[in-house]
Amino acid sequence: MVLLIIHYISDLFTKMFGTVVLCLSSILILLPQMSQTTTVYKCGSKNTEVLNNTTVVTFQNCTTSRCAIKRNSTMHIEIKFKLEIDVKDLITEVYGKALNIPVPLLGIDNKNICNNIYEEDGIKTKCPLLKGKTYIYKEDIYIIKAYPKVNNKT
Repeated sequence: MVLLIIHYISDLFTKMFGTVVLCLSSILILLPQMSQTTTVYKCGSKNTEVLNNTTVVTFQNCTTSRCAIKRNSTMHIEIKFKLEIDVKDLITEVYGKALNIPVPLLGIDNKNICNNIYEEDGIKTKCPLLKGKTYIYKEDIYIIKAYPKVNNKT
């Protein structure tokens, strides 16, 4: 199983470069069943400040906030969000924790996701993205075997 820490699109907008960092803050371990939305916290809020209700995270086949999936498998993720500024790029920040140490997740972390953005009506779009509009990030994430096993009960 893989532990994902998912911080989110929030106040990490870099106005100078127009880049948004998609960071990953609810602790999740991924387990197949049905889709479930996940509470989203503002980056840097220590999981105390819930991000506005326009942001929704859904993991396919996951019915709880802690789920398990096998390594060497794929999980579909969708993140619906409303931008607070115009942006040129969206960059992910995704890491797991091994022995309580953040470890970037290979293939997912520091990735430009502009090719995986959709309008709210489902039409595929690309960066730049506009302030005030709602978008959906969709991607199938491959959970590689190198990710450490973790206990999903902690």
